[in-house]
Amino acid sequence: MNRLVSNFGKNHVHPGEGGARVAGRRLDPTHEATRQPAEGRTPRPPLTLVTRERLHDALDLGVQSPLTMVVAPAGTGKTVLLSDWVTRRRRSGQSVLWVPGQSPGDLHEHLDRATGGQAEPDPVVIDDAHLLPPAAVGELCRVLQESPQSVRLLLAARYDLPIPVSELEIRGLALTLRSRDLRFTDDEATRLVRAHAERATPDDIALVQEKAAGWAAALVLAARTLQASGDVVWPLANQRPVLDLLLGETLNTLDERVRTMLLRTFGAVSLTGQLAAVLSGDADAGAMLDDLAGSGLLVTAYTDDSANSLSYRYHPLLVELLRRRFATSPEGHQLIVTAQHRAALYYQSRGDTAAALRSALEADDAELVERLLLDHGPALLAAGESALVEAAFDGLPAGYVEEHPHLFGVRGLLRRVAGDVAGAVLDAAAAAESVTEAAASRPDNQVPAADAALLRLWESRYGWHDVHAAIGRARSVLAQAPAGDGSPRAVLGPERLAWLLIELGAAEIWADQQDEALGHLDEALVTARMAGHDQLIAGVLAHRAVVQHVRGQVQNSAQSAQAALDVAGEDGLPEEYAVRAQVVLGFAALSELDLEAAWRYHEGSAEAEAAGSDTVVAGLRAVLRTVLLVEQGRLSEALTELTSDPVAAGPLPSYLSRDLTLLRSWVAVLLGDQQSLDHQVSVLERSGQAAEAELVRAMTAVMHGDAGAALKLIEAGLDQPDAYPPLASAAASFRTILLGRTGDDSAADAALVDTLNRVTPQRMLAVLTTAGGEPAFLDQLRRHVAGPNPHPFAGVVLEKLSGYRSGWIEAGGMTPLSRTRSDPHRPPARRMDAVVNRARIRLTAREAEVLEQLALGNSYAEIAQALFITENTVKTHLISLYRKLGVEKRSAALRTARNVGLL
Repeated sequence: MNRLVSNFGKNHVHPGEGGARVAGRRLDPTHEATRQPAEGRTPRPPLTLVTRERLHDALDLGVQSPLTMVVAPAGTGKTVLLSDWVTRRRRSGQSVLWVPGQSPGDLHEHLDRATGGQAEPDPVVIDDAHLLPPAAVGELCRVLQESPQSVRLLLAARYDLPIPVSELEIRGLALTLRSRDLRFTDDEATRLVRAHAERATPDDIALVQEKAAGWAAALVLAARTLQASGDVVWPLANQRPVLDLLLGETLNTLDERVRTMLLRTFGAVSLTGQLAAVLSGDADAGAMLDDLAGSGLLVTAYTDDSANSLSYRYHPLLVELLRRRFATSPEGHQLIVTAQHRAALYYQSRGDTAAALRSALEADDAELVERLLLDHGPALLAAGESALVEAAFDGLPAGYVEEHPHLFGVRGLLRRVAGDVAGAVLDAAAAAESVTEAAASRPDNQVPAADAALLRLWESRYGWHDVHAAIGRARSVLAQAPAGDGSPRAVLGPERLAWLLIELGAAEIWADQQDEALGHLDEALVTARMAGHDQLIAGVLAHRAVVQHVRGQVQNSAQSAQAALDVAGEDGLPEEYAVRAQVVLGFAALSELDLEAAWRYHEGSAEAEAAGSDTVVAGLRAVLRTVLLVEQGRLSEALTELTSDPVAAGPLPSYLSRDLTLLRSWVAVLLGDQQSLDHQVSVLERSGQAAEAELVRAMTAVMHGDAGAALKLIEAGLDQPDAYPPLASAAASFRTILLGRTGDDSAADAALVDTLNRVTPQRMLAVLTTAGGEPAFLDQLRRHVAGPNPHPFAGVVLEKLSGYRSGWIEAGGMTPLSRTRSDPHRPPARRMDAVVNRARIRLTAREAEVLEQLALGNSYAEIAQALFITENTVKTHLISLYRKLGVEKRSAALRTARNVGLL
């Protein structure tokens, strides 16, 4: 079986430089091993072997031709490969001669016999052929030119020899294996490392292979380090002399011009021939890389299918060596600085600003770093490159930003993105001040002015500045920004402009200026798409989703929110954008009565820090949670959730105030709290929500016993063009039921179609849950679906409502429709009011239920189970109940309740 020694040299030793000691032996710096076998004998078989059949197959093929060359630097396993191949061949009874290059002995005599006409020449392996004396090399040339078929030569050398290899290859008489062929594949590397470090994990091996890039010497040394210490930490400091010797020997054989090119280009992760020429200043750099890739140790070539070209990468250990040996010298450092400066300009011209900034940092060019930060800092931050921008600021000299105040805005944006709120606020103030002072003297002041305005908009949403003043300032910047191409905003650049427009739209959402917000967000979307900037596109979509939601456009908002998440892709949305998308998607799921999905989105938004500090998000999240609690029948928790408005810097936007007030009205209706309901209706009227107040009053008017009057009020409310669509759809369903109660079937059918027309575009199923709790409405819907011309959405509505039962029904909540339903089997309404100790009290619906369960003699646990609430909630209701009744224990509560007619 073919076996390849895991060691990289002969007899388990490796060359050292200048007589260096390795494993206790002094090494000859010119040889791969210090102890050579006697002439004509193969080196002793190695102790640790791994199978590499592919290379043995190649040698078997090569020995059928006159010449096989194995050309690769030291440490690539040439000798081990050939010695193992020879050993296997001899065990099979085949002859082969082994000749060391440093002592060729009777090679001359063997070549003379070979040219004497031997029919089947025996293979001759010449190890270290680069050490052959010139006379021996000349004799090899003569034989290969005059009678190539008379020999079968296998030469292992560290570099190409002056023999006619190319001529023979053209004639099909020669085969050459180089470093790229000797590199260990991932599978081979795994077996090699584990041969020396049996406890190596897959992660250990992956790291070793990544750094060693298939080089036998580095693989073995790393494996030995791992076996000894239990860990692999690069660079391998304890093995560095050996690695440096091996790579240094190869590096020293290169032309000075090639070494200079390597030094100027090794900092690039991946090179093309063109980029190498730019970095090195040498037009032939691409040809040099191609030649180096031919050997495959120092440089590896890769095909870039998208660009239809080659790219090159340097061996990781070569990069380490160059950085240590040359980059620390003044001359080497200057070469690198010059190259990186050229690279920065090159990348900037190609629009790769991140690479340009990295190169500018390597070049230690403060002015170039400044220019790149000012021109492209916001774009890099929006692209998620905050670490790079932070490194750029850290790399500037001390006090540089203070001397160049136009950078305050970019640094403020960086600190905002990084979560350093205090630092961002300080930089925002400095940016605003610098713009004011420089306005008269800087004709191109629009860029820092835009950054200052952007930061001021952000601050205004948290109450640190007047939002209307911040909006006005931003609009002024947008109106005055000059540009030579006729576009007033082009000077800001597409990324900075899009970000400014997004922040302006967000501030306008907070300031209740929805039309203006949509206009600026649409402009931001066009700008971000022109720039091809996915994160900015996603940010626009997330904010636009909020505007669409507050306007009752449920499905449109969900599409925008999902598009925001999709555009962001694997990188994900920044938290302040993602939380908006999650809340909106939660409302969309709720609208389709998918409570499980709605809770998931709510919980995702609740985990974000931005949800608590951003009033718009906090308000929407509170509304979503409250509706979900109501739908689960957790009315007391919902009531607690609604006891106060979200913390806000100033009055809440009208849409948040509207939604919270409507929710409070709805909970009051379910609990039968007329006083609270009346108060919420007045709040709607005072806050400018007259249409909504009219609809709420109309929907609850039926409780006063006059269905006809209630119908008239609903009709009047539905005629209001600016009524909130979900509320108007709910009112339309009320109208349908009330018309059915009057016996006007044709009008009821027309009202049903109108209701379906209202809910269909945005799939607002949740607004129909009240109607869905009415048997008459479901019966009417069934007749409509079975009729000759059913509404396209009627079947979906029927299916959803038939299988859905709101939790508040089980919790005892009652709507105006259920309170006034004509149902002989319905139990009489509970009495909720009474006079206790000369004071009038009113129980909530849940307190009345708890009182009834208490009268049945049930325990706390049994009451909780019967009412689908927790024991703690039972205790909370009992405390409130005892307080209202003026008692302290169960028996007294039951006695008092019976005396005043509550039981």
